[in-house]
Amino acid sequence: MPASIKTKTIPALEVRTQLGQIMKDVQGGRLRVLVEKSGVPMVGIISADEFQRVITEREVRFAVVDRIRRRVPSVADAEIQRDVGAALKSRRARRRG
Repeated sequence: MPASIKTKTIPALEVRTQLGQIMKDVQGGRLRVLVEKSGVPMVGIISADEFQRVITEREVRFAVVDRIRRRVPSVADAEIQRDVGAALKSRRARRRG
């Protein structure tokens, strides 16, 4: 991902009035847009190429997770939560102590 792509935060009202230009800037690879409503980030606008790259990377990562899951015996969610909770508690205790 090129580091030269800037991310700009734009209010939703401005996006509505300037959507055509924003789409050109995003498609041209010069800009990513974070749209906010009442100061709260709501959606992001990225180029179709970047969107496809993100989706492809996500699918590859989930394929790895799926392969791992198939090789590991099934464990109840409650057991996993209990083990994670115990590990976090232990780690926090070591940090403090």
